[in-house]
Amino acid sequence: MKKPGEVFEDSRVYDPGIEAIVPRYDELHDAILNAPVQGRGEDIHVLELGAGTGELTAKLLTRFPESTVLAVDHSERMLAEAERKLETFGDRVQIEQGTFPDDHPSGESKFDLVISSLAVHHLTSDEKQALFSNIHEALVPGGWFFNGDVVRFDADHLETLSDAMIKNWVRSKGWEEEEFMNRWQASDDYDDPDTLTDQLVWLREAGFDSVTSIWQYYNFAVYGGRKSE
Repeated sequence: MKKPGEVFEDSRVYDPGIEAIVPRYDELHDAILNAPVQGRGEDIHVLELGAGTGELTAKLLTRFPESTVLAVDHSERMLAEAERKLETFGDRVQIEQGTFPDDHPSGESKFDLVISSLAVHHLTSDEKQALFSNIHEALVPGGWFFNGDVVRFDADHLETLSDAMIKNWVRSKGWEEEEFMNRWQASDDYDDPDTLTDQLVWLREAGFDSVTSIWQYYNFAVYGGRKSE
């Protein structure tokens, strides 16, 4: 049985598969990686929630060569792929199985940066709010949280527009959406996105300042905030 975040039955096809159904997937990652205040040569300690197969993890470890990452996911299958992909980075990356907000983050003022990609939208509204509070607690003063994720429009016609955009994107990759989902044994059964506006409000309520959205393409967005100095 698949878990939330296991979009595809076979985790080995996650990377090519997700690029076929998430428009501008690499651009979303770039927005996350371009956002940190730290320079590329700085020693930063990073928590990644919902690391999946380690695709964003590998990009971050490459872009910030002095960084260390705790990569967390609850899927054994996804983490098996991540271990293979991240082996070359040695002890700069620690991989742990766990859920959020229940297992991670834990403790206070540990991380300079917390990131997540296409994972938080699996949580309920209450779970998102609890997670944002836990992340704020886990950051060092001046630390940042950035999330690249699916968001929901609070207008039916914009939701319809986004659905059509995704269908056209999948079609541009040579598939019809229903055929793609069946062929790749994919599903979005666990999706529970909230509006971007609500999540920005929840970040402020959790204690973040400098809360902002830095990138958006239809119903995909990168947003975040800073823990005060």
